[in-house]
Amino acid sequence: MMRLQYMAEVDEDLCTGCKLCEFICPATAIRVMEGTATVDGDRCIDCQRCIDLCKSENAINRIARPEEVLRYVDVTDLDQARIKELCGKAGLLPHMAICGCTRTTAQETVAAVLKGARTPEELCAMTGLRAGCGLYCMTRIFQVLQACGVELENPPDRRWIKLTLGLADVPEEKVLQIDQAYPTCCVGEDWRRLTQRRS
Repeated sequence: MMRLQYMAEVDEDLCTGCKLCEFICPATAIRVMEGTATVDGDRCIDCQRCIDLCKSENAINRIARPEEVLRYVDVTDLDQARIKELCGKAGLLPHMAICGCTRTTAQETVAAVLKGARTPEELCAMTGLRAGCGLYCMTRIFQVLQACGVELENPPDRRWIKLTLGLADVPEEKVLQIDQAYPTCCVGEDWRRLTQRRS
C-alpha cells in the first residue's frame, strides 16, 4: 500500500511541450496536448521522474495533494485460490514483494490484473508499482501479466522492454551449481518451491 501526499503539477507558462515527461511517466499520468503537458492526479504516483527529466527549469513541480491518496488493490474480495494459482504460474509467492521500493506484493499485482489492469502503466496507476527505482519490478510485472494471460507488444515509444527472467526460469543444473557454491543462500529450496507452484 502506498500513501501519496504529493503529485506533479505543470506550470503551463514554462512548459515547452517537449514530451519528455510524457515519455518517462510509468503510470501515463502526463499527456502533452496542444504543446503543454497536463497531469492526471488520479494516475500520478509521485515518482518525480518527470521533474528530474524536464529540460525547462521549474516547469514541473511537486505539490501537496488536497487529500492523501492510497494506491492499493484489495485482494480479499477475490478468489484466493485463483490468486495463489496465478502467483505460482508467475513463479512468485503471493506475499512476496515484487517491488522493493513500494513493497507491492505479487497477490496485489495479480488482483489488479483480475480487476482490469492490462498494461504495466495501468498496474502502476492502480498499485503504485515503479514509484521508486522503477527498474527491477518490471520483470515481475511482465511475469504476472503473462501468467494472467495478458499478451503485450513492446510499445513503439520504447517506454519499456519486455523482460521476464526470474529464479523459476533458471535451469535446474545451474541451480544445483549455485546451491553447491552458496549453500547458505537456499537458492535450490526457493527454486523448487517456485517451479512446483508453476506446474
